[in-house]
Amino acid sequence: MERSLKRAGGIFLACILGVSPCGFSQETTKTSSTSGEQQKRLELMTSRGPEGSLTVLPVVLAGQPFDRVSEVVGVLLEQQGLKNIELSATPFTPSIGIEMARLADSLGEFVKKNPVTTEYALYAEFNGNREIGLVELRAVIVDKAGRVVWMDRQGSQDDAMQQLEAKEPMTFSVLLVQRLCPALGLNEETAKAAKPGAMARRMEERSGLPPESERAQLPERQKRLKESGKSAKLVIFPVRVGGAVNAASAVELATMISNAGLSSSVPAAQSPLLKASQADPNELKVLWALARDFKEYCRKNPTDADYVLYADYVFNPEQWQQGFVHFVVCDRSGEWVIVDLQNSHHPEYQSVKPTSRDDCNRLLVKRLQEYLQ
Repeated sequence: MERSLKRAGGIFLACILGVSPCGFSQETTKTSSTSGEQQKRLELMTSRGPEGSLTVLPVVLAGQPFDRVSEVVGVLLEQQGLKNIELSATPFTPSIGIEMARLADSLGEFVKKNPVTTEYALYAEFNGNREIGLVELRAVIVDKAGRVVWMDRQGSQDDAMQQLEAKEPMTFSVLLVQRLCPALGLNEETAKAAKPGAMARRMEERSGLPPESERAQLPERQKRLKESGKSAKLVIFPVRVGGAVNAASAVELATMISNAGLSSSVPAAQSPLLKASQADPNELKVLWALARDFKEYCRKNPTDADYVLYADYVFNPEQWQQGFVHFVVCDRSGEWVIVDLQNSHHPEYQSVKPTSRDDCNRLLVKRLQEYLQ
């Protein structure tokens, strides 16, 4: 499950938040003291496994309900095998700092007044602020009658929290699902058997991904690119860095790619500035908007080369986690061959920790090498 959660975390970080997931622990979820009746309810919920049904209430992020985080939690749970998931639009907003037992009781009263159609309802809050970051995760599950089934708190002194490389909304979402899985009867086997459902469809609609029919040929085109080897002529366009074209970057990248023996690379004579926004919080949407723009540009402005590459960088010289490296490769006819995203979630990005254009170049070459070799 560790591997599948990391993979899913990466996908949905890209879609939504641009932050890092964490590892998975198979340890039994530690909860507050559990009464005999509550233990029976927990055992029943666990026994339901993938067939159980759960409503995810809006996750409260630093005091504010944030439905996009709820979507991420829902998708990650679906990836682990839970088949019946609903997302509620009605927020539960308890008093800040309320004690866990009172939080659980208040959630029960809330569900009684706002009935759910599923067997169980989940409330989670990621606590902290801009100055100190996220420092605490608290979560409670009640059944549809409002009775407490499961609750968990992870603070700065807990091992699971200390293991997070970055304490951000996505890492907390992954940690929450890690903590939830044993209680929900989800494990490696249920994750292997999981199929995309309503949550995946919802996320795909939000993600900005083109239809599957437009993406289906990418693996075959990448195979042809790999087979062409060093004989392929690759034209490198100047990189868009922080929203502006950097002319020197085309020469830098072409030299680095050629020196790495990946292809015959030359800088482009043109310096187009593609207009796709970098501002959308949905990073995957940013990537595919760039891909669409570049595809259209290539078709309107044919280049005498086998392949053309356009890259897009955002970086923070002080915080390597705050940025991304996107690049798109099209073939001679303007069809997508590679559409690649890297941010602080990805191991390659973490290995480089880019804080400069040169770092971003090195990461791009590293990624391109993985496609070509």
